[in-house]
Amino acid sequence: MSVARRWPLPVAAAGAATLLSGCLPTPATEQAKSVEMLYGVAMAIAVVIAIVVFGLATWAILRHRGKPGDPLPEQTHGSLRIEFVWTAIPVLIVLGLFGGTLAVLSVVDAHSPNPAVEVRVEAFRWGWTFTYPSADVSVSGVSPDGPEAVLPVGEPVRVVVTSHDVIHSFYVPVFLFKRDAIPGRESSFDFTIDDPGTYGGQCAEFCGVYHSRMPFTIRAVSPAEFAQWLSSQPKASPAATASGAPPP
Repeated sequence: MSVARRWPLPVAAAGAATLLSGCLPTPATEQAKSVEMLYGVAMAIAVVIAIVVFGLATWAILRHRGKPGDPLPEQTHGSLRIEFVWTAIPVLIVLGLFGGTLAVLSVVDAHSPNPAVEVRVEAFRWGWTFTYPSADVSVSGVSPDGPEAVLPVGEPVRVVVTSHDVIHSFYVPVFLFKRDAIPGRESSFDFTIDDPGTYGGQCAEFCGVYHSRMPFTIRAVSPAEFAQWLSSQPKASPAATASGAPPP
């Protein structure tokens, strides 16, 4: 007997969860993989609940539908045992998801004791400035494609986000992570990019008329390529400020 015949509900739930998880971007960081796992577990639980609820409801409608002339069925007051079970199961599911969420948050918010690179990100209307303090290098831009920040793969990177004017939001879809950039405050987080590649980002907090024109790009390269790129960049000007006019 096949596994699908012996365990139809778990197999259907796993298949549906796998199919629906395809709607998420492929995670590009170690932290994003933890987030994806939590999404997958929550989706599998939701699929099981949907199959049970809609399956039993459909079966009851079809199996016990009334026919002309049928007498009124026997009326029952209820069952405390069944009511306890269907109350306890959702409570246990919620507690389990709460515990899983705390565990994932501890991974996402964890700071490495020795990050390989620190990048200070300042958002402004309508662009971004990426500064590498250790090398006195700054990359800024308000072009349609936005600035490109280069980072190494396989090494912890610390990002410190703030804003020059209004609230913006640093968001890279494949990182499955978003962090608000708030004026006068700094917010830091770490991530480790798994594979080389180019990953697009965008301001995800409505910040004004040109909000949609605030993209940026993260280009992940090997540590050796990153060191070479960093050494080839011009030093930041002390007078440089994070300001810019709206693009035409």
